[in-house]
Amino acid sequence: MKNRLWVIFTLMVIFLSLAAWTAEDKTLDALPIGASAHRLQLAVLPAGRIMATTEGGEIGLPGLVRRNLDRDVFIIGELHDNYACHAWQKEFIETLAKEHPRLVVGFEFFNRDDDPALDLYLSGKISEAELLQKTGWYQRGALNFAYTRLVLETVKKLGLKAVGLNIPRELVSKVAKGGFAGLSAAERAMFPGGERSHPEHEYFVRRTLGEFAVQVPLWFRNVYAAQKCWDTVMAESLRLTLARPECRGFKGIIIAGSAHVAYGLGIPWRYRLRDRKANILTLVPVTVPQKKKDAGDEKNPMVKALAGQLQPAALFSRGLADVVFAVAAEEKPYFAEAGFSGKMNGDGLYEVDRVGKDTPAEKQGLKKGDIVLAVDGVPVKTLEGLRLILAQKSWSDSLMMDIRKKVEFTPKESKE
Repeated sequence: MKNRLWVIFTLMVIFLSLAAWTAEDKTLDALPIGASAHRLQLAVLPAGRIMATTEGGEIGLPGLVRRNLDRDVFIIGELHDNYACHAWQKEFIETLAKEHPRLVVGFEFFNRDDDPALDLYLSGKISEAELLQKTGWYQRGALNFAYTRLVLETVKKLGLKAVGLNIPRELVSKVAKGGFAGLSAAERAMFPGGERSHPEHEYFVRRTLGEFAVQVPLWFRNVYAAQKCWDTVMAESLRLTLARPECRGFKGIIIAGSAHVAYGLGIPWRYRLRDRKANILTLVPVTVPQKKKDAGDEKNPMVKALAGQLQPAALFSRGLADVVFAVAAEEKPYFAEAGFSGKMNGDGLYEVDRVGKDTPAEKQGLKKGDIVLAVDGVPVKTLEGLRLILAQKSWSDSLMMDIRKKVEFTPKESKE
């Protein structure tokens, strides 16, 4: 019997977070690795500031751009669901385009075969909705497109070129399951040099994934192989684009998760393997906590007093990137999120598999195993369709959901 519950609540969490780091561990910003001569030196930076790490001093965005006009490629790390990070990327591209308008911007969340659709969108021949449909944005993942829109609209406004950097996720997943040995010769050719490893990069990925990566070495071996493929194909995508005759004289920008850029490893190292002459600048964000650090049980009253006067700042190694820019940590996502995730089950119905703690979804009684039949009166037929509806909501909106509850009955103990 169907037990339907109509739920109306303000949105909290729509999408699973695709954070730059897979673990909430700020020490990942302060590791003593990478090729920089300053990798053993720590620095701090308040929100809204930029540091050129070689000199160790703060710098404004116009000055940063002017002193790096000799660079061929700019590789910018991002926190995928941080609005301030994308706003900084937008401002950087605008500033660079004033000095050098011939730019190609490559996006991690678009695939190589999305390029025709991107060209149509940037030339005004298709709408944003058509772009999302043609590229399968919400079919491939749940990250709210609004974050990428902030940058892509700037690319469109300035008349720049955009390309997809990735390949279908299924191919990288194939490596994660069976390693390079599971690929055909044609598939391996897509990852030139992908078998090569950098010991510090391997350490970094292992450190990011945590103790499970150490305790299950076979699992890590294949997952790390997939990570190398991922970095390789994104680097190679932009390199091949800039090598085209029509892109002669263009500079390239790569926008990808910070873990792909940090310490000059990942994408930067892979790019240099294929083009040793490339003059690359790496730019990585760090997050600044909203509140000042509590001195806690500090006994020394002078130290405690000084700690209370310090403004919130991010701590990082100067080897993290050529340029580090600080953005404030967000107490809640800028764009509305609804508090649950799920997938289509064997009956073709959307089944909830996760409900966020302290979210309106949890407070309104949504639970794992519940079935979402409709949203705002629209039947849920595909995961892509549901994500698209939810992504159009703002924090002030209400959401009406038709739910079939999962009810479990526990038999009573028999009495003798």
